[in-house]
Amino acid sequence: MTTDERCAQLRSEILSLLCAMNEALDKQRWRRMPGLHQRLMTLFAEYSALERSAAALEELKLILRQGFQSIIERRTQRAALLEARMASHRSKKEGMLAYSMVGLVSEQS
Repeated sequence: MTTDERCAQLRSEILSLLCAMNEALDKQRWRRMPGLHQRLMTLFAEYSALERSAAALEELKLILRQGFQSIIERRTQRAALLEARMASHRSKKEGMLAYSMVGLVSEQS
């Protein structure tokens, strides 16, 4: 396999990992994110060592920056939404009712 072919393969794998990170975020599979990120960064290090074209490397860096920025923004929005839900949950005492109902059901069993 030539260097150019390997670079093309690595670029494809990097972009598919970025898509997988977005999919994991969409499906709320938080635990997959660190592993996907680590694999992506490993492949990117290999790609940047092999790529001879500075323009191609800068293009991929831009794509990754935009992709990561989007992921970070979406995670921040979801965390804020979750925090708002939890605050609402605490203020309405819905949790207390749910826990008392679970207690009653478990006592009856």
